[in-house]
Amino acid sequence: MTRQPGERGGVLWRLLFAFFFLLLLPAPGRALPAPVTPPPPGSSEPVAHARDVVNILETFYPPVGGHVVSVGAGGRLTLDHGEDAGFYPGAMVMIYRPGPPFHDFYTGVVIGHREEQVGWVEIRSVDSQSATGIFRGGGRVREGDGYRLPASLVRVALVPSSRYSDLAVMSHLTRALEKSRRFTVVDPFRVDLAMRKMGKGSLTDPAYRVALAKNLSAQGLILVDTTLLGDKVILDLEVDGAITGQKAYALHTVLAGVHPLSGTLGAGSLLGEASGNMHAAKLPPLSVPTRVVRIPLIPFFLGEGRLIPGSDPVTVLSDGRRIIVGSIGKNRIRTHYRESDARVPMNRHVFLSVGPVIPPSPDHPGEEQIAVTNIVGGSPDSYVLDYDGKTFRRIAKHLPWYIRIVRFSDGKSRLIAQRMGVNKAFLGHIHFLRWKLDHFEKGAAVPWPGVITLLGTLPVKTGTQEAFLKVAADNHLEYYDSRGDLRFKSPIFLGGYSNHFVFGRPHALLPVQSRSVRVKGRILLLTSSKDPGRPVAVVYKNIPMSSGFGNFQGYQYGQVYFYRWTGVNWVLLGELTRVKNFIRDVALVSDRKTGQTLLEVGTEPVFNFMNIQNLIVKEGSVLFFALPKEVTRALGSGSGAPSLLNRPEGVRGGR
Repeated sequence: MTRQPGERGGVLWRLLFAFFFLLLLPAPGRALPAPVTPPPPGSSEPVAHARDVVNILETFYPPVGGHVVSVGAGGRLTLDHGEDAGFYPGAMVMIYRPGPPFHDFYTGVVIGHREEQVGWVEIRSVDSQSATGIFRGGGRVREGDGYRLPASLVRVALVPSSRYSDLAVMSHLTRALEKSRRFTVVDPFRVDLAMRKMGKGSLTDPAYRVALAKNLSAQGLILVDTTLLGDKVILDLEVDGAITGQKAYALHTVLAGVHPLSGTLGAGSLLGEASGNMHAAKLPPLSVPTRVVRIPLIPFFLGEGRLIPGSDPVTVLSDGRRIIVGSIGKNRIRTHYRESDARVPMNRHVFLSVGPVIPPSPDHPGEEQIAVTNIVGGSPDSYVLDYDGKTFRRIAKHLPWYIRIVRFSDGKSRLIAQRMGVNKAFLGHIHFLRWKLDHFEKGAAVPWPGVITLLGTLPVKTGTQEAFLKVAADNHLEYYDSRGDLRFKSPIFLGGYSNHFVFGRPHALLPVQSRSVRVKGRILLLTSSKDPGRPVAVVYKNIPMSSGFGNFQGYQYGQVYFYRWTGVNWVLLGELTRVKNFIRDVALVSDRKTGQTLLEVGTEPVFNFMNIQNLIVKEGSVLFFALPKEVTRALGSGSGAPSLLNRPEGVRGGR
């Protein structure tokens, strides 16, 4: 028998392998460790970027339209398109019924027909030429009604499906969805608030998903879960229908191009040792004010104007119960007037506005007045302050209305008012209040559309058109034309306002219902003399500190947004990314030295679970910020300081 070359080496290798195998055998009484089965060849995890995930999601919402073929029992509808139009189970389409035509505002040409929205249908099964779905809505659907999944943005909500859902990964997906031209994502803080408001529930329950989608006004829920395996981020994503709550699609992939938050936490860090329920987001850059003035009160409301003849504009502050008029210096406030009426402890200020509504006279030489919307005992008890040459006095008091000074498009400021109902905070039309001899009396109704409210709104002139801005009930900035038709809604969720009041009064026949009314944030307006038809709107919000499944933990900081009218739409021009402390109110003022426009922000110490002591601290700050460079550039900084609208400083030139 002859041995082939190399056979000796093969025998040695087999002996060595047997020796090491004997070493791996367990000793008596010891168990083998659980084996880790490697994936078979060719079955590695798929890898995708966020844009790939978005492309997949876009296939579930194709822009398609057609008609209802049949209406069955239980709200089951059959549509005239299916796989041929790109339908997938889980897609939602709107059911509508054509109505009367509408015309172009300027030319009178018919440009379309008004539509009656009947409801929505969620696709559950798809054939080659048809689809079947479940209907939900307040109307009654008929055969022949139209359906459409518009080419406009589809509103979806990203929901953490477990406590291990990584916040940074969800933020990465949110940005990718927002960059697409198909989706708009529900603000994550609103998702958190909705889940806490709904109380205990399980995302595995379809009924809970349906209720959550309804609260968020979402057309679909995207449940997100993440698993960190070494340096890999494994993404488990599930798309659920908003009507039935049933799963429409599931995706399992390794997500590339993202740095998870949990992976950046060291073992010895505070967050690294925290529970899985705790989320922490990277804070945006701090906006640095040009000046900070600390005051021994909380500035609930701000205003500025030329109230005292022969002096610079002074600042008006409200601590919620009394009015303080003073000049703010470098690091202090010099008080000119402070309310000390015996009724002050019973006051509950709701809104403050400043402007000229009474012609100057020897009895009231002040060029501008202060209108204070006030609540006493659950009912309006408003008043107007005026300067009499020595001090401020109430020239109108015990007004049974909510009042506000507004500058209209003709450049004149007027005092407007609205009554309170028995069980309704605001009742009836908004009316002008006219000054007659020594008192105000009710005048004609203000010609505003019914959708425009007394507070939280602002009349604006864009080009030659009269229009309105409004902070809506869902805390988004809305833009309405002169007829009250909605033309724009901001994708950014505002909110975090703490100003509210309780109303309610006895009635002989009806029961009293005391309810809390939330006062929306103030809207400011900037415009330039070179291009007055393209103003800049200023709004603010406060950012909550909370987790996806924990209780509300307070607030972190505030933000201010600057929107500009482009002639077609409102676009975000600039922002103050992080204002330290909780924003109470904002105002536009002019720097007395440079003449440049500044943003005045009234704040109070932020209260959260890490700053419990701030709950009893009655000390606030007034911050002054230079306008963002993008805003100054758009307003034309080279042509002098921009004029100010809807506030006292812009009432007369040269201030």
